[in-house]
Amino acid sequence: MTPLQASSSSFHTLVIRNVNMPEPTHGGEMARKYIKEVSDANMDDCIRSASFNADVQEAISKHVNLELRSWYAFKKLAADSSRADVNLHGFALLFEKSALECLADACYLEKYAIQRGGKAHPMDIPAPKIEYSTHPIDGIRPIQDALHIQKAIFEDCQRLTEVAGQNKDYALMDVVESRFLCKETKHVKDLGDLLREVARVSKNPGHGLFHLDKELLKNKGRIPWTCHNLPESADLVLKEMACSLGEPSAI
Repeated sequence: MTPLQASSSSFHTLVIRNVNMPEPTHGGEMARKYIKEVSDANMDDCIRSASFNADVQEAISKHVNLELRSWYAFKKLAADSSRADVNLHGFALLFEKSALECLADACYLEKYAIQRGGKAHPMDIPAPKIEYSTHPIDGIRPIQDALHIQKAIFEDCQRLTEVAGQNKDYALMDVVESRFLCKETKHVKDLGDLLREVARVSKNPGHGLFHLDKELLKNKGRIPWTCHNLPESADLVLKEMACSLGEPSAI
């Protein structure tokens, strides 16, 4: 290779190196700076709004714990109702459905807290102190316990809404009001009605509790008259009356 060829080859290599490996520019340095800032940042802090503060997160964690404790209590009531010594499978289905709903609500709120930039804060779940009396079979006490559980959930939902309102976290208020408060209001009324029915059929021991259990079993654990407790039922009655008045045969 002649000196001229060697010089040309070195120049060609230098040109390729300069093309493939450009010198760092001011824009490249800024990009690396931004990448480092984002990499070092806590993303939970980035997505968390000012209203979703420690007080709100603590209120959510307490309600999640209450839902899990309620799930445990309803599971105990369902298991006791299924015992051979009790044999009330309609009531067992009712309590099992209530337990599943509590578990679903706890998981929902925990996911919601994480979505808002919070964390899961597990708390201890004590064993429920509930026992089913079997000699004689007492249907009043279990329904009374269930009513107290649902009422505690309802009142804690109101507390959660109050905390959200105090901190101007309107997103959480909307979630609690739309998903929780309406159905918990219904559950409290339904269980109050059921407690009255159980007390009524228990005054004279006989077939009353058996037939009530069969009715619950037939409806797959749903309280049969729950639709009549809905405020919307008044609208349905008015619509039916309006339709009947509009028919020639009804005049």
